[in-house]
Amino acid sequence: MQRLLLLPSSKKPAMASLPKIVPNFQVVHSIFIFVFVIILPFVSLSDSAVARASPATQTVAKQSEAVALLMWKASLDNQSQSLLSSWNETSHCTWVGIGCNDAGKVTNLNLDSIGLRGTLFGLNFSSLPHLVKLDLSNNLIYGTIPSRIGGLSRLASLNVSINHLSGGIPSEVGKLRSLIELDLSMNHLTGSIPTSIGNLRNLTTLYLYENSLSRSIPHEVGMLRSLTDLELSTNNLTGSIPTSIGNLRNLTTLYLYENSLSRSIPHEVGMLRSLTDLELSRNNLTGSIPASIGNLRNLTTLYLHTNSLSGSIPQEVGMLRSLTDLELSTNNLTGSIPASIGNLRNLTTLYLHTNSLSGSIPQEVGMLRSLTDLALYKNNLTGSIPASIGNLRNLTTLYLYENSLSGSIPQEVGMLRSLTDLELSTNNLTGSIPASIGNLRNLTTLYLHWNSLSGSIPQEVGMLRSLTDLALYKNNLTGSIPASIGNLRNLTTLYLYENSLSGSIPQEVGMLRSLTDLELSTNNLTRSIPASIGNLRNLTTLYLYRNSLSGSIPQEVGMLRSLTDLALYKNNLTGSIPASIGNCRNLTTLYLYENSLSGSIPQEVGMLRSLTALELSTNNLTGPIPASIGSLRNLKTLYLYKNSLSGSIPQEVGMLRSLTDLELSTNNLTGPIPASIGNLRNLKTLYLYKNSLSGSIPQEVGMLRSLTDLALSTNNLTGPIPASIGNLRNLKTLYLYKNSLSGSIPQEVGMLRSLTDLELSTNNLTGSIPASIWDLPNLTRLILRENSLCGSIN
Repeated sequence: MQRLLLLPSSKKPAMASLPKIVPNFQVVHSIFIFVFVIILPFVSLSDSAVARASPATQTVAKQSEAVALLMWKASLDNQSQSLLSSWNETSHCTWVGIGCNDAGKVTNLNLDSIGLRGTLFGLNFSSLPHLVKLDLSNNLIYGTIPSRIGGLSRLASLNVSINHLSGGIPSEVGKLRSLIELDLSMNHLTGSIPTSIGNLRNLTTLYLYENSLSRSIPHEVGMLRSLTDLELSTNNLTGSIPTSIGNLRNLTTLYLYENSLSRSIPHEVGMLRSLTDLELSRNNLTGSIPASIGNLRNLTTLYLHTNSLSGSIPQEVGMLRSLTDLELSTNNLTGSIPASIGNLRNLTTLYLHTNSLSGSIPQEVGMLRSLTDLALYKNNLTGSIPASIGNLRNLTTLYLYENSLSGSIPQEVGMLRSLTDLELSTNNLTGSIPASIGNLRNLTTLYLHWNSLSGSIPQEVGMLRSLTDLALYKNNLTGSIPASIGNLRNLTTLYLYENSLSGSIPQEVGMLRSLTDLELSTNNLTRSIPASIGNLRNLTTLYLYRNSLSGSIPQEVGMLRSLTDLALYKNNLTGSIPASIGNCRNLTTLYLYENSLSGSIPQEVGMLRSLTALELSTNNLTGPIPASIGSLRNLKTLYLYKNSLSGSIPQEVGMLRSLTDLELSTNNLTGPIPASIGNLRNLKTLYLYKNSLSGSIPQEVGMLRSLTDLALSTNNLTGPIPASIGNLRNLKTLYLYKNSLSGSIPQEVGMLRSLTDLELSTNNLTGSIPASIWDLPNLTRLILRENSLCGSIN
């Protein structure tokens, strides 16, 4: 069986379409004539009578077997009949899939994996009384299992696995008292396991896995004392594991995983001293792990993961000295990891992750020298990582992340030369990254992020030439990024953000040609962005924001044609935005805000048709907003505020129909607000304040029904407030102050029932304050001063 923790469950065979069966009428007609003329006079003979009969009579008995098989063949689809072309008038003992004894009686029917399609109802089991083995596995047989199958009294092996059988298991299966092997697995069987199954006292193998069986496991299973292999996994079984299971003293394999079994694991499991594999994972089991489990001295695999088990791990687990695989993860286990676990010298896999285990990692873990996989993550473990872990020379994966481990990373970690995956993230580890880590030449993943590590990144990291993922973010690392990092030619992700790294970005970063994700943000990095960054042709994400980088954005950024996210904001970058940025056609986010960029916005920005967010605010940009910006049909956020942009707002802005946020405030924009702005039906925020816009507020503003914030203050706007503004039912803030608006406040303002802030001060408004304004239930701030309103409020 495959390990459940690492691999997904096997899929059931897909239900093939089942065409309507068209019988071969010539064959059926011939068979019926044969039956009525020759065979019917003999059908009342008993089996013993046939044995004493003349050779002619025995021939008739044999012919009844042939007729039964031909009748079944005729019930199958046409393609299946062609697969059985050898089934004709010749001796049936020579037919494909048929085995006979010395007396010419059919004992074996083996037709596995040949693509048969049809049902079992056309097969007359009573005509095959000598059948010992029936194997129709891995075909396309559908329908239910006929109850008549219970008549096969000599049957020792029944295998109809990997088909499309449905319905329940007939109770008549319990009549097959000679049965040694029963395999009904990988079908669509439903209903309960019949209690009559307890009659099969010779059964050694019972496979019912990968069906849709429900209800509880019958107590009678405990009567199958010859059973060595019991596999009921991947069903919908409920209830508790019956205590009678303790009677199965010959059992070597018990698979009950992937069901809905509940309650506790019975102590009687400890009586199964022949057991080598016990898999109860992915159920709803509760209670503690019974101490009696320590009796299973032959056990090699113990899977109890993904349940709701509680209590501590019993010391007795340390008695399972044959164990190679112990998986108790994803439960509610508490207490400490028992020191007795150090006795499991054959253990290769230890998964205790995703529990509530506490205390320190015992030194005895270092005695598990056969261990290849150790996963203790997502617990409450404290204390330091034991130096003895350096003894685990076969270890390939070490997962200790998401605990509360403290102290430094031991130098001995560098002795784990087989390690491919080291994840110690999200702990309270302190001290420096040990230089010995450079010995881990097979390492592909190194996650030390979210700790309190300090000191510099050791040059020896550059020796990890197999590394694909390096995450050291959210620590207190200082010093420069080592130039040796350029040796990591297989690196795809480099996360060093949120540290206190200083110095420049080394030119050698440009040697990481496999890199897809480079995140150096929120550090103290200085100097310019190296031109060598243009070599990273696979790069999708480049985050250098929140540093002290200076100089211009290199033209070579335009060579990063795979780039989807570029964030250089909050630095000291100067110079213009390079026109080459238009080559980055996959770019979805472009964040250059809070720098000292100058010059105009290049027309080439309009070539970034995948862009959803364009944020160039808080720079020294000049010149007009390019009309080409209207090509950015996927744009949701456009922030150009706090620059020195001039000219008018281009009509093409109205083509940005996906836009939700438009902020052009604090610039030198002139001219009218374009009427095309009314096309932006998804717009929530419109900030045009602190410009020199003139003309009237267009009526089309009233079409922005999703708008929550409208700020047009500190401009040269004239004319009346349009009555259409009353359509903005979601509006919360309306700022029109410091303009030259005239006329009266429209009554329709009273329709803005979501409004909390209304500022119309310092205009030329006249007339009385409309009574409707006092009906606004959410209004908390109203400023109308410096107008010519009757009864103006100051």
